[in-house]
Amino acid sequence: MKKIFCILLISLCFGFISCEDNLDLSPTYILSEKNAITNAIQARAVVNGIYQTIVDSDHFSGQLYASLASKSGFINCSDGDYNMEYSESNETTTNITYRWLDYYTTLNTANFAIFNIEKLTDSQIEPNDKITLLAEAKCLRAFANINLFWNYGHWWSTDNANTNGILYRDKPVTFGTVQAARLNVGESYQKIFDDLDFAIINLPSFTSNRYVSKQFAKVLKAKILLYRNGFNGGTANLSEALALVNDVLENHVSGFSMQGDLAKVYTDSWDSNENLFSSYISDNADRVNNVSSFYSYSLIFSYATRLPLASGQELDAKLIHGFDWFSADPRWNIVTGEVSSPIIWDPTKRFTFTKLARLGRLDGQNANPEDLKYNTYFFRYPELYILKAELLARTGASVAEAIAPINEMRSKRTNPVLPSLNPQNEQDLMDTIFKEYFFETFLENGSEYFASLRFKNNAGILWIEALRDGEVLNINRLCYPIPSIEIELNKEIEQNTDLK
Repeated sequence: MKKIFCILLISLCFGFISCEDNLDLSPTYILSEKNAITNAIQARAVVNGIYQTIVDSDHFSGQLYASLASKSGFINCSDGDYNMEYSESNETTTNITYRWLDYYTTLNTANFAIFNIEKLTDSQIEPNDKITLLAEAKCLRAFANINLFWNYGHWWSTDNANTNGILYRDKPVTFGTVQAARLNVGESYQKIFDDLDFAIINLPSFTSNRYVSKQFAKVLKAKILLYRNGFNGGTANLSEALALVNDVLENHVSGFSMQGDLAKVYTDSWDSNENLFSSYISDNADRVNNVSSFYSYSLIFSYATRLPLASGQELDAKLIHGFDWFSADPRWNIVTGEVSSPIIWDPTKRFTFTKLARLGRLDGQNANPEDLKYNTYFFRYPELYILKAELLARTGASVAEAIAPINEMRSKRTNPVLPSLNPQNEQDLMDTIFKEYFFETFLENGSEYFASLRFKNNAGILWIEALRDGEVLNINRLCYPIPSIEIELNKEIEQNTDLK
């Protein structure tokens, strides 16, 4: 296992891939020290390779968001996540090791791209193209690092000196650089914001959801600021977050907007205008076994309601909590439905979130045209309105002012028709915003989980505790332990508090 870990961690086998608009993520040849980046075409290709590492990993996708939804208490897709009973000596879920490895695969690829593009001369690449590619690579590095932080660090801490930050790497890993200590929390945030600020200044505006953009960098920074401050009930930096969200909402870019028909959003998948950034899988790739493995298999086979229903069962798509809310919302019948089994010899139908599982693997393969457009919705347009509503509520706006963005979002839907909301007081407002995250983004990008950590019910209890039947939250278990194999190999790294 140690040998495999070392090989995976230190590997520089980054695939150079096509720089066409369809982002074909199939490697065409292997990168080595002798096969370095010497021109703009190769630079574009190696940046595309960063996307490949994200699309190829279920730990930026369905498996990750199922883990987070399980931690919140809405659903149980993993006992290890639902119970949060893990430590260095008792890694109850394989996510702990393999998610870590996948994040560092992406970071290693991003660092290789940045390190080599920075060395290109003006005769090898146009200066503007160089800056743009660096901004794209740094935005993707920030995306990987914040996922790493949210999974393996004390991202919620207000103490910048807290030592439970990220293991930060800004150069490709070699055998000589495996040993490294972690940053503290404040340093971790600064490194991530440095990359995002560079991206905000230097990335072009949105043109395709296949790629990160200036708008995505702004939204990602706004969410990071909100998650940390909202967890602690603070208002520091929330005005900046609100300004970032407003900027994206008010400065419209072509190709990114609300769609009236929610059913068509999910039918269109990555072709929907609602995507700011999504996980496109090219026609030439394996759309079932790449990013879609959780959506095309596990979600259907293990975490769906088997049909026909047994006595006393409901079509709840295995929700443990929230079914009574969601089933009364007009979106429920749009985002759920019957799917086929992922196993050829199993004729059983199941009921689950068809917005992600689509028709199921077998029916999807047999559809005409074929329907295997398994997408990860890293960010969709409606969430801008929900973020704005929450940020207004947390920065002193009235109940009427704060609910207005959500009502504007709901007014743009024609299928299903969503009535306006009229919360009567601040608690009612906050409950409404929390549930809107759940209805609109469940299992898509983790937003409902992070919302459960910063919204409280009318008893003053965090929703993550209320959804977990009143179990008192041990905040140190919001993050995983650093994998034991990393601790064994890297003598400078310290384990997360309370997780040895």
